[in-house]
Amino acid sequence: MDSIELQKWEPDFLAVSDRLRLPDFDLGVGLLRHFPLRQIKVQRVHKIKNEKLEARFGHRAAELGAEGVCERLLHGSPAAWKIADEGFDVGRSESDNLFGRGVYLTPDPATANKYAFGKLQPCPQHSDAHCVRCVRRLLVSDCLLGRPFLPSLPASTPLPWPCPPGFDSIVADPATNPAVGQFLQSPEVVVFRNDQLMPRYVVEYTISVYSRDEFAKIVGQQMRQKMQPVLWNLRPTGVFSSAS
Repeated sequence: MDSIELQKWEPDFLAVSDRLRLPDFDLGVGLLRHFPLRQIKVQRVHKIKNEKLEARFGHRAAELGAEGVCERLLHGSPAAWKIADEGFDVGRSESDNLFGRGVYLTPDPATANKYAFGKLQPCPQHSDAHCVRCVRRLLVSDCLLGRPFLPSLPASTPLPWPCPPGFDSIVADPATNPAVGQFLQSPEVVVFRNDQLMPRYVVEYTISVYSRDEFAKIVGQQMRQKMQPVLWNLRPTGVFSSAS
């Protein structure tokens, strides 16, 4: 495996940085779930060249043929460099995950960030899940979906929710699936074969977070803005116009 550290002006660096940009906080689109994360600050982007993994990935893409739809997704992990060298390992996943054993990825950078030090773990140096000093790592990887299963099981179904035979991945999006929305806050993709994944970049980054006071101020401002049309409509008719 070889890697090339990209310069900050290079197109690939800029594209990855843009991919990890978080939207401004907005009560209307549910970003409260990511509090207190404010920004992902990309420090380094390493482009991965791994001929062994590339050949394996290409072979699997050929097998899937027309169903070899490829998505570029994120995976936070303290073992990012090992994965870039050896590939993903489904066997290291836990059987009690929501969809059982598999490699879990997401299009949402804030969700990937939660796994940068391990599964919902704090940084090892400061024992702080929201540490702004320690460098974190995530992978930007190509993912072959194949034939995806879209889970729509009742919330009462015992966990984990297995993937039925005949499918190559699970695509779970709480925005379009109320059952999934009871367990997930962001979209997730699960694949069950290592050769459906190709690491493209290892990203090293730090984060910034909202302070409680700053966050409260933003929430207050947005609530007042949302209330303005209502308050305006409550004013008596004709207050700002002369009677005819």
